[in-house]
Amino acid sequence: MASCTRSTHPVPRHYSFGLWLTSFLLFTAATTPTTKGCVEGERDALLDFKTGLLGGPSSRLSSWRGRVDCCRWSGVVCDNRTGHVVELNLNPDYLNNETSIGGEIRPSLLLLTHLERLNLSHNDFGGIQIPKFLGSLTELTYLDLSWSNFSGAIPPQLGNLSTLRSLNLNSLYDLTIDGLHWLSRLTSLRYLDMSGVKLSMASHNWLQAVNMLSSLEELHLHDCGLTDLPSSLSHVNLTALATLDISDNLFNSTIPNWLWKLHNLSYLDLSSSMFHGAMPAGIGNLADLRELHLSDNSLSGPIPTEIGICNSLKLIYLSYNSLFGPIPAEIGNLTSLRELYLDHNSLFGVIPAGIGKLTSLGVLYLNDNSLFGPIPVGIGNLTGLGELYLNDNSLSGPVPIEIGKLSNLTILSLSSNSLEGTMSELHFANLTKLSELDLFENSLVISIDHNWVPPFQLRSIKLSSCKLGPAFPRWLRSQNSIRYLDMSNTSIEDVLPDWFWNNSASFINLSQNQINGTLPTSLVLLSYLRYLNLACNSLSGSLPSIFPTLEFRILDLSRNHINGSIPSFICNCHRLDILDLSSNQISGEIPSCWQETNYFSSINLANNKLSGEIPSSIENLIWLESFHLNNNKLHGLLPSSLKNCSALVFLDLGNNKFSGSIPTWIAQNFLDLEVLRLRSNMFSGNIPAELGQLAYLHVIDLANNKLSGPIPHSFGNLNAAMTHWKQHLTRRDKQVFYSPFVKDRPALWPFDNYEDSIALTIKGRYYNFSIILYLVNIIDLSNNNLTGEIPIEIGSLSMLQTLNLSRNNFVGQIPAAIGAMKSLETLDLSFNKLSGGIPQSFSALNSLNHLNLSYNNLSGAIPSGNQLRTLEDASIYIGNVHLCGPPVTKSCSDDPNVDSTEEEYEQGSRVLSFYFSTGLGYLVGLWSVFVIMLFKKDWRLFYFATVDKMYDRAYVAIKIRMRNCHDAADRM
Repeated sequence: MASCTRSTHPVPRHYSFGLWLTSFLLFTAATTPTTKGCVEGERDALLDFKTGLLGGPSSRLSSWRGRVDCCRWSGVVCDNRTGHVVELNLNPDYLNNETSIGGEIRPSLLLLTHLERLNLSHNDFGGIQIPKFLGSLTELTYLDLSWSNFSGAIPPQLGNLSTLRSLNLNSLYDLTIDGLHWLSRLTSLRYLDMSGVKLSMASHNWLQAVNMLSSLEELHLHDCGLTDLPSSLSHVNLTALATLDISDNLFNSTIPNWLWKLHNLSYLDLSSSMFHGAMPAGIGNLADLRELHLSDNSLSGPIPTEIGICNSLKLIYLSYNSLFGPIPAEIGNLTSLRELYLDHNSLFGVIPAGIGKLTSLGVLYLNDNSLFGPIPVGIGNLTGLGELYLNDNSLSGPVPIEIGKLSNLTILSLSSNSLEGTMSELHFANLTKLSELDLFENSLVISIDHNWVPPFQLRSIKLSSCKLGPAFPRWLRSQNSIRYLDMSNTSIEDVLPDWFWNNSASFINLSQNQINGTLPTSLVLLSYLRYLNLACNSLSGSLPSIFPTLEFRILDLSRNHINGSIPSFICNCHRLDILDLSSNQISGEIPSCWQETNYFSSINLANNKLSGEIPSSIENLIWLESFHLNNNKLHGLLPSSLKNCSALVFLDLGNNKFSGSIPTWIAQNFLDLEVLRLRSNMFSGNIPAELGQLAYLHVIDLANNKLSGPIPHSFGNLNAAMTHWKQHLTRRDKQVFYSPFVKDRPALWPFDNYEDSIALTIKGRYYNFSIILYLVNIIDLSNNNLTGEIPIEIGSLSMLQTLNLSRNNFVGQIPAAIGAMKSLETLDLSFNKLSGGIPQSFSALNSLNHLNLSYNNLSGAIPSGNQLRTLEDASIYIGNVHLCGPPVTKSCSDDPNVDSTEEEYEQGSRVLSFYFSTGLGYLVGLWSVFVIMLFKKDWRLFYFATVDKMYDRAYVAIKIRMRNCHDAADRM
């Protein structure tokens, strides 16, 4: 019998999984709403909106095509369920090379009735107004119009957007506003950024409007021109505020106390807003504060100790204020701190040991204060520190060896302190990331083994005034990334090794050492070099070749023993701005190859052995501001081609053999001239009166020539010597050279190590002036053949410090107006033919410390009083035989014939006139009576009869008195 049995074969595993997947997909399809495409009416609205816009082929508008679902257009976001457009983002994506759009914003945008987010930021709408109809997009929660070049008034209709949570109008600099009353209606607002919008017209009530926004969490009003910040609020409504940025405004007030009631603040930026007064202790109330920005204000007083309560702080910016007092020890409680900026204040005291507890610190700026004492050893605990700035303080003692533990350090700046002791490899052994080392202007000894190879690659090395020598440091050979190298005044007494000239530095300063040997034959290997300063060394040999392809800017080889001639390739260095070869042994003539493509602003060839004339090609140096040829053997006339150098400020041709007259075109062409030094040449003729019209001229040195004629009266018009005059806002402010922003002239990046200087003769000695040259006011016309009287106008030069007119042929009296020259320190009128008295007004010269009036024909008493009492040297007045009174030995009372001083002369004249007039009156009266009696007989008889009666009465009286006396004697 056959039997029936159930099959026992198992169902395949892949069949079971497929069944499950099919069931899952059917369930998902049944429970998920179908995604709809773009709503047709909204697509048409967007296409109409597009017709008003301008956008290139790479803008987001390029994908907006009618046959494509608008929900797939770039920048358009639709609701997955309804298909309505809910977001429009036309912010260009620069990472994908998208370009901005502009044009007109058409009202068809209103048809997007479900639009919640609108972003038009970082476009350029050409200064059109923000459309008023945007206030009708009542579903908007996000509106961003920042950086899109809108102008005109902000439409108050924006206040109708009651559901708006984020409004960004940042950097719309051309917007205007009358008030912010509309802002208070945005009750749902969480984020508001109006930075850059000029709110000065609403400055009186901006805070009241903002204070109505109780839901506001983030407020940015940076650079809005706000001036009013109430010190108190009756009710602080901004309890949700976490971010407040009102920096870069014009409050000019103290920090208001109501700020410390904003307990949810985590970010506070009040920088650059003219806040003054003390830093409030109320800052301790902001327990959640993470970033504090108060830099660039005028805050004073100490840092409050309450800052240590804010233990959530990660960043503190207090730079550029006037804070003083010690750094509070409580700052060590801020263990979450990552960046601390206390630089450029007036803080003093020692660096607190608690700094060593800030183990999360990555940046520490304590520079430019008055901190003293040692660098704390605990600073070695800050192993995460990347930047350490302690420069420009008064720190002393050795650099702790623990600083070598800072393995993440990239910048170490300890310059301009009083640190001493020795730094060795141990200080640097673990600084593998160090790129900037700044130790200059200390008394440190850098003692490193010659075979040591540093673990770092430095880009900037500043060791000026430290002791590195006598050998040249070999560890530099391993540094392949150097851009800035300053090892000036470091006691190096070695030759420069050959490998040194194969580095990548753009700035090299090895001046003020005793480096010897010769320069390389070529600098072509220094392809990045822009600045080379080897001044004040003992280098010899000839000048190296500089290829015209090199972008050399400054070459200073002054004060060495370089010889030979100036090679013509110097003229081919089209970008060379400053050339200083002074104080060497260079001979030959000045090259005549100067070209129009040269951009020299300063050429200093002084103190060499140059001969010949100034080449006519000098006329091509139209940017030249400083020209020094003094102390050479140059001769000839000043070429008229020089007048083309109309930018000249300093012109020093002294101690040569130039001849002829001083050309008037110096005054007519060099309108910015400040220093004119032509002393010790063979110039003749008159001094051009036009020099007195140069507004900035404050040093005139024409001594030791053959000039004749009078001093021009126009010298009384020299403005720079009449008033406190501030230099132009150019490099001459600090004698630091920057190329001006002139078309076709390459800009010179600011090298701060070149100082233009000039040697001036004062009190018979040479003084070198550089940084303070603009403060020096001198006129020296000594040792010429000048004649005539000293012009009275010279007395108007109230700021003149030195006036030397000695060894000329001046006649007449010394002008009393010189007494009005309040700044005069040196006055030399010796060896002239001046006569008369010394003006009493000299007593008012309170700054005078050097006076020479010797060998003239002066007479009378020497004035005394005030500053003149300190000038007791009798040689000041020698050669004037008729002067008397201290300090000379001749007494004015010993010689009645000695001329009096001007004041005494005037007083004596008044007395003499009185007696003379009295006597003359008596004689005239007596003679008148005599003439009358001669012609009037009656008067004559009456007169003599009266005289006879008076005589008889007197005779009788005398006789009676004599008899009485005789009788009295007999009775006795």
